[in-house]
Order: sequence, then C-alpha cells, then structure tokens
Amino acid sequence: MASAKMVPLVFTEQFDATRAFYLEQLGATTVMEDPNNYLQVRFGTHEDRPELAFCPPLPPESPLGAQPAFSEGLLVSIPVDDADAHRKDLIERGLDVAEPTDKPWGWRSFLLRDPTGVTLDFYHVIADDAAQDAAS
Repeated sequence: MASAKMVPLVFTEQFDATRAFYLEQLGATTVMEDPNNYLQVRFGTHEDRPELAFCPPLPPESPLGAQPAFSEGLLVSIPVDDADAHRKDLIERGLDVAEPTDKPWGWRSFLLRDPTGVTLDFYHVIADDAAQDAAS
C-alpha cells in the first residue's frame, strides 16, 4: 500500500545551500536523494515524522516546468518533544532562531527560515491552561 503522507516539494535555486542546511545544520534524516536533482528529508527517524522535498528548477520543456515561485509564504509546522531544548540545540549548531512563544491554540514554538524562504515552526503541545494564559 502506498503511503498517504503529504510531502511538499520546494523548487529552489539554492539547492546546495538547502541540502547543507537541512542535513548538516538541522540534522534532518535523508529519505531519498539524487545529489544534483532531488532531496527528501524527514524530521526524525520514524516514518510518521514530517517530510519536505527540494529540487532545483526544472527546465521549461519539462512537463512541470516548475520554477521557484516564492521566497516567502510557506510555513511548515514540525512537532518536537521540547521546543525550548530543540531551539537550544539549533543555537549550539550556529543557527539564528527566534525566541519561543506560547500560542493561543496550545503550542509553544519558535520560527526559523531556511535558505529557500520556507519558515519552519518547531513546536510542542502545552497544557490547555498555559495556552489560555498566552491568549490573554
């Protein structure tokens, strides 16, 4: 049976920088890779974890003819065990990440932008009473 997982594909002219960012700086797991044409990463080792894919722009004659269509506008939420601990780890890896905040919908999260312009929202679920406090 085929997987029902949705894997967003981001076309980018920053393919090499994006590969280095996800694999070396974020420590994402490689799911599939063609070193010059395609990279699919997973946030964690279990198959049920979120995934993203990247590839360089396709030539205009390809069936998709896809070119990078944005530099901002896509936000991907990625669950982690502890957003504060994950943020600390990324800072130790040399990344500049935003301060974590508690969201009214029950998440504690922080944002990080990748080389393509995709915003990554690393979060963990907080107690309902903490979420209500953040809303007020």
